[in-house]
Amino acid sequence: MTEEFISLDELAGIVDLFGTLTHDAVDTAIVEMAFRQGIEVESDTRQEMITTAINQYRLIIYPSTEDEMRSIQHPSEQASDINSNIDETKLNRIAPGPTAFPTLPAHAEDLPRILETDGQAIDHEAATYAVINRLRDDTEQAITNNDIELMRYLRDVTYDIETWAGVATANDDLISDVRCRLNSALAED
Repeated sequence: MTEEFISLDELAGIVDLFGTLTHDAVDTAIVEMAFRQGIEVESDTRQEMITTAINQYRLIIYPSTEDEMRSIQHPSEQASDINSNIDETKLNRIAPGPTAFPTLPAHAEDLPRILETDGQAIDHEAATYAVINRLRDDTEQAITNNDIELMRYLRDVTYDIETWAGVATANDDLISDVRCRLNSALAED
């Protein structure tokens, strides 16, 4: 049902419109886009859509900075005075990922006013670090489970990440290492 009114690339386009959004803001954007088309999308379906986009590397999720979390929860307090009991999943940033081709769906131009947020610029270093760590974890799981299809997919994703992350020698080495592991595991099969 979700593909009928919005594609995962359009979801990435909505996020790209803002730079990054929180999970709750992405969920609200899906509700608003569905409403514009006269349909209602259940919470489970919205969460599945976000999870699918993240699993396919069309969206990425990375932690907010500590300063951002502090300022959101306690805008007038000093950092040392704050209880660090924060639900970080509510504050993590979601950004367009390396496999996305962000496109805006019809009526998306109204979302900044509706969501009452200007979003936030992507922290490219934090986003790249998170996506590379996730790639390594996914690679380990795929190799452990001998999931050939996933290994092939992840090998393709390594090329997308190189383009998406930009030129950085340290990142290239990490991504090349993952690709070599995937190629070795695929050659053994």
